[in-house]
Amino acid sequence: MKTVITHLSKATGLFLASALIFSACSLGDVSSELNNNELTPEEIEAASQIMGEALSDDNDGVFSSLNDALATVSSDGYSAGNTAFKSDDDDDDDYSGRGNERNFSYEYDPATGTHTLSFERSVVKPNFEKNLSALLTYIFTDVDDQFIVFPRANKDSIENIEFTANRTGDKTSNFRSSEFSRADTFAITGVSNASSILTLDGKHTGNGSINGVRGNGDTFERSYVNEINLLDVQINKDTVAYYGSLEQGVTGTLTYEMSLYKNNNGDESTKTVSGTIEMDGDGTALLRFENLTKVFKVNLKSGIVTDDEDEMEAIVSEVDTIERTVLLSNDILVVVTGRTEVEGDEGIETLEEVAAALAAGTTVYADVEGYISPQDNSRFIADEIEFEYQDDDEGEDSDEDDDDNEEDDDDDDDDSEN
Repeated sequence: MKTVITHLSKATGLFLASALIFSACSLGDVSSELNNNELTPEEIEAASQIMGEALSDDNDGVFSSLNDALATVSSDGYSAGNTAFKSDDDDDDDYSGRGNERNFSYEYDPATGTHTLSFERSVVKPNFEKNLSALLTYIFTDVDDQFIVFPRANKDSIENIEFTANRTGDKTSNFRSSEFSRADTFAITGVSNASSILTLDGKHTGNGSINGVRGNGDTFERSYVNEINLLDVQINKDTVAYYGSLEQGVTGTLTYEMSLYKNNNGDESTKTVSGTIEMDGDGTALLRFENLTKVFKVNLKSGIVTDDEDEMEAIVSEVDTIERTVLLSNDILVVVTGRTEVEGDEGIETLEEVAAALAAGTTVYADVEGYISPQDNSRFIADEIEFEYQDDDEGEDSDEDDDDNEEDDDDDDDDSEN
């Protein structure tokens, strides 16, 4: 396997990219709980955002390449939906851009078994826009290590995939903006139905720049070079088939190292950041920095990075279903975007149902994760929002009261025995 990775690495390269791009920050003020004497809170925040993008599907990171690596390809086009888990008629992914390729070109080299694709992807949404150019190579082989010339027609015979991806692009959203160049090299085995587990070996390298706004209103800008190594990564096919999401079927550990560069009036400084990324198959990863106790959570689909300080719970005062906002009892206005995950108890699973519940006099709580809008400190951009009935909390109190009463009864029994 290692020889395959070494061979594939020769086919990949990095493109130099730099830009000063403004974005909203998904983390709160991370100044507390830091015990790393080498990194400032600003550097931790910049590194977290860079790593979130380097991993996520929507931002053309590791999981975008992994989805592409498991896609079906042919001379007449690129088929969204990966070989191992999805059919060719799956709905296109609006934010990844798969299924909306343009300027597509393809060629096959029978001497090396290499399928080479190039294309562009553009996604334009109210809160999200990106442009991407990609060059991908595939070598498909069967259980006997024979080249597969027509992978779409013979996808059930694919056992191994050697894959490289070179991507350049830029992205702007409510969460952040960036400009980047990235390269991925994967060796994947166990693709056929003979195995329920895929194993993955590989490396990700990237460079680019980012300019953002922190939760406290301060701005920062950094350029970077990073490298991520995949260690003992596995993909459970049954889990992916059940959830319909590759991110929820991947487990394993990644290690990373990043160099952050800052230019202050011609005086350039450099910091090195390293750590681990742990994936346990729930669609997120735990991002850890060396010598730092604080742990960050990365959404592998969106690239959003959050910490414990980005969560609040309060009673819902008002809901505006037109503007898609929720006013909390603490006077915080929560903005629900097209990327917000909305959940709730039965009957209050949507903003419309919450509004109806409030109109009926029902008390509803909201548990929100997200970040303060850098343009307006009174608005909180929700990554996730969950609605709960008041009775849920009262029930918990009742349970606690019952436990207290039982303890009192036990004490009385003990006293009577004495």
